Amino acid sequence: MNAEIITTGTELLLGEIVDTNAPFIARQLRSIGVNLFYKITVGDNRERLAEAIRQALARSDAVIITGGLGPTVDDITREAVSDATGRPLELREEIVDHLKAFFARRGRSFTENNLRQAYLPQGAIMLPNPIGTAPGFIVEVDGKAVITMPGVPREMERMMTEQVIPYLQNKMDEQAVIVARIIHTAGVGESVIDQRIGDLMRFSNPTVGLAAHLGQVDVRITARARTEEEARALIAPIETEIREKLAPWVYGADEETLDGVIVRWLRDHDATLAIMETNTRGAILAKFPEPDRDALAGHFLDITGLAGCEDCRDFTEANARVAAETVRTLTHADFALVVMGPSDPDLGFWADHRGETWLALAFDQGTLTKRLEAAGSDDFTRNWLATNALAWALRRLGEMDDRSVSQETGRPVNQ
Repeated sequence: MNAEIITTGTELLLGEIVDTNAPFIARQLRSIGVNLFYKITVGDNRERLAEAIRQALARSDAVIITGGLGPTVDDITREAVSDATGRPLELREEIVDHLKAFFARRGRSFTENNLRQAYLPQGAIMLPNPIGTAPGFIVEVDGKAVITMPGVPREMERMMTEQVIPYLQNKMDEQAVIVARIIHTAGVGESVIDQRIGDLMRFSNPTVGLAAHLGQVDVRITARARTEEEARALIAPIETEIREKLAPWVYGADEETLDGVIVRWLRDHDATLAIMETNTRGAILAKFPEPDRDALAGHFLDITGLAGCEDCRDFTEANARVAAETVRTLTHADFALVVMGPSDPDLGFWADHRGETWLALAFDQGTLTKRLEAAGSDDFTRNWLATNALAWALRRLGEMDDRSVSQETGRPVNQ
């Protein structure tokens, strides 16, 4: 079964509110194996919404609409569905009874405009709304279905899980699930990933796709199967191959975060990390939630006043090395990470001359360094540097376990 989501409301198009309904519906559809190929938003315009419904019916088995079922003039979903399906609106007495009882229980007067909510397209299946005034409804047309629900999230969510999902499952030829697995990478760009796993991205089941974020790229593996166990069995060999091909940059999967993986490594090794960041101005520390900061032995935002590093004002590799060793000594940390670069606002990530930022990681066996070709203090650059610094530090920490050779220096990490 192929489905399409239409969210309605001019306030969504204008960016006045964020659409949370469509992601919820998408996740619910995925859980029962319904393919979702289109998702659109239409303003409060009857003609445009009716045309969007016609187009959706031409290419999808189920069209799911949220919003526009209230009592006001701009609530036009009922009329638009009527126009698109050729089903005239008719008054449903059971809805009138529900509305009057709903208002009576709350001690509110029932006004005539509320009767708008009692009209449904002829022959529609009503979806009761036990926690609101506007019922949903389903219009079946030539083996397809137009399903409408209120735009109020809590009303929609209950209607979706309790009524719409069972309805769709009964209509499906076979029961299925769609399972997604997200592999997180950092410190590598989309183009490199595409070169290494591009052949896997041509598969149809499972499918493999990329989603780029600031300083990191997610690799999504999605499989459709009869059961979750079968879907995960399809995903497993693809995930293994992806991890092998992207090994230096993979740091976790699904709900795992870069900072969370670092904290877990530190706790597993009974170790602490101290951080000094200059041009990132606290962006690294901000990635660690308060409960995880017990793994941090100290945090510094400036070299100024750092005893033993008074001469580290120039942002060079040598000074980054000295700063990391000084921070580690002062805090008695097992590891010290330093991010050292200029904060000149004219640099920025997209400037013609971006400058450079030096990373240094000091520990018992020595100090490793890395140069990043970016500097500045705009939000984009700060967060890009923070993510890449943590990704680099995590790879170096991982090499402590592997006793491998550092890609940056060519020297053994453990000596």
